[in-house]
Amino acid sequence: MDHRLLGGIAAVVAILTLPLGLLAGLFVSFEAAAVVFIVGWFLLTPLIPIVGNEIWPALRDRSGSSDESAEESPLEELKARYARGEIDDAEFERRMERLVEVEDGRAGGSANRTERELSMERE
Repeated sequence: MDHRLLGGIAAVVAILTLPLGLLAGLFVSFEAAAVVFIVGWFLLTPLIPIVGNEIWPALRDRSGSSDESAEESPLEELKARYARGEIDDAEFERRMERLVEVEDGRAGGSANRTERELSMERE
């Protein structure tokens, strides 16, 4: 998750804890207000960033979403490198043509090699 989003959610929980705790203290009891303050400020506010930054990605990786990134196609990787500015227009076009050849099977015996292996040989 985005760090700004997690920080915003934690801030909203921290801010809403005060009025909810005061209302619980006025209309229910002091013990209810204490529970709201403890849960809001001492439990939820610190746990939201921890869960969002550490636990959620680990759980998501275990469930198999890491397989998607591991199986990223060479074309997607090439587009990402071009978008980051790691390769220029000419290099992008050359590698794109090579990928099309490999995917179409016109590259002969080297059709099983990935774009990453081919780029390692050139560099």
